[in-house]
Amino acid sequence: MKNFLILLNRELCLILKNTRILFSFSSFFLISLLLFVFAIGTDLQKLSSLFVPILWMIIIFSIILISESFVLEDFSDGSLSELQTMGYSEELIFLSKSSAMFFSLLLPNMFLVPIASLLFRISLVDALEIILIVLIALPTLVLISILSALISLQVRKNKFIQFILIMPFLVPVLIFSTSSNSFLNYADSQFKILILIGLFLITLPVTVFFGKLVIKELNY
Repeated sequence: MKNFLILLNRELCLILKNTRILFSFSSFFLISLLLFVFAIGTDLQKLSSLFVPILWMIIIFSIILISESFVLEDFSDGSLSELQTMGYSEELIFLSKSSAMFFSLLLPNMFLVPIASLLFRISLVDALEIILIVLIALPTLVLISILSALISLQVRKNKFIQFILIMPFLVPVLIFSTSSNSFLNYADSQFKILILIGLFLITLPVTVFFGKLVIKELNY
């Protein structure tokens, strides 16, 4: 636990020094959102009905855009290998990077999702529901994106390969995230929330296992 906290503190300090990551995420999010609003127009019914799928598409593309930044620098300057030499396990390295990415995206999403809700004329209650769904699904998205970013380093930082790798694993998350609107009004809504939590519990050990293998392979 101590080693994990040391690595997590290191990752968070690097993020604070390199605010470009959060700026890229936030700017891409807002610009994409505004483009969709201008494209759809002033039809309130259409804006509301399209909000959730548009929001998730923007979140996913934003995460893919920045995920490589959390692993590229350590790979390029040899820090990844140095951390292993210092005795830190590959599992802790993977988990610390995933946790740092999650915490760094938590605050922007808490601000950006409500702003998006206002632009799409979403009620406060629905906006709170959507924020909750985002918070539940975000850890799974982060784990998958960090793993795909590590794999993409092996194929010469190919974003297209990363996108192809990540999308099939995001489909279950998208299905239950986008179908969880107004879950407070439906009997099966709690089941959908439990499914999202279950997906995280399945994704966690699987991504940690393969993340360990990929990190080892990167240093050979």
